[in-house]
Amino acid sequence: MPSRFNSTEKKLILGISLVMGLRMLGVSMIIPIFSIFATELPRSTKALAGVAVGIFGIMQTILQIPVGRLSDRWGRKQVTIIGLFVYMVGTVLSGASRGIHHLIGARALAGSGAISGVTMAWLTEGVGENRRNAALSYVGISMGLSVIVGFTLSPLLAARVGIPFLFYLCAGIIFVTIIYTLRFTENHESADDEVIDIKKENLLAVMANRDLRKLNLIGFVANLNLNSAFFVMPLLIKESMGMSGMWKIYIPMSLTGTALMFYFGRTADRKGTVPVVMIGLVFELAGALTALMINSLPGNIASFILFYAGHCVLSPVLPAAASRHPNTRIKGTVMGLFNSCQFIGSGLGGVIAGALLEFDHRYVFGVVCFFLLTAFISAGRFRNFAEEPSTPEVGK
Repeated sequence: MPSRFNSTEKKLILGISLVMGLRMLGVSMIIPIFSIFATELPRSTKALAGVAVGIFGIMQTILQIPVGRLSDRWGRKQVTIIGLFVYMVGTVLSGASRGIHHLIGARALAGSGAISGVTMAWLTEGVGENRRNAALSYVGISMGLSVIVGFTLSPLLAARVGIPFLFYLCAGIIFVTIIYTLRFTENHESADDEVIDIKKENLLAVMANRDLRKLNLIGFVANLNLNSAFFVMPLLIKESMGMSGMWKIYIPMSLTGTALMFYFGRTADRKGTVPVVMIGLVFELAGALTALMINSLPGNIASFILFYAGHCVLSPVLPAAASRHPNTRIKGTVMGLFNSCQFIGSGLGGVIAGALLEFDHRYVFGVVCFFLLTAFISAGRFRNFAEEPSTPEVGK
């Protein structure tokens, strides 16, 4: 059983939970309706709408490692604030888009606020190793509750006041998050005040770590699957239920996902990473097979819920496992690399789903099944860095 959090850890977890929860509240209002919005813009096609979905992840991919390295030098708080501001501006411009190409550019800007790796490093470096899954689970609860609220309000508000309003509301929530981060969060004091010089050879050594490569692959597959499902399923379900009725799906889906996130995050602290990762991948495989075999509204709803459940099982466990990389001096870089792989998956998920949906949605889930096979193989070979030599000390 993980030991209890001390007062410093509790304060850190509360702060990061609020920051990530508020950010996720804004994001979760956009996710359920984004593919609908993108496909209805002037000059849009499903393929271009997929690019609009995927460009966010692609920009996150390009910038996760540089931003993580910057946070190793400059501080997690400062970089988090800058990233939130960039995301806020891109979100405002997304809502103001008058064509699909404008939306693609705005989402590229929003994706440049690449702070996921920074916030995860900020949290995990301040919490004991045997309590990180639990800490990430509490952050996950905050994000999960935000998802419940966002997923519930999104289709209702979109049907009543229009989708662009949701982008502006999201930007307002991000602004509140920036103010909170400025006033109520603190950087951790490093035991070594020397500026860390992350040289190219050290970054390559991090990338060569076998277990980190396996985690990166699983994170890539998980996000590819999630973005594919969130591109395809809202379009399919809207055809049968209309936008205003989609909240009836999102509420049970988000409640189930939040409960699974909390339960399996704590289970991973007791049972280890591999069994929980396998369970998450099984959920996603079940979702893919359901989409392939049952081409109906009930089948689409079941597939969507299974995909989201699998994502919620994996989401607290994978970053906690990556944070156990043996070289603690470059955690921002490690987490930035891990998150970059996740966002590559997000980017390709949108692009692949948009391109294949021009033909048949089942092609999308056939590709998903192939990637899931590679994730199962990687998870079975993961050894929790037990057999890896430590990465050479940075700057030495």
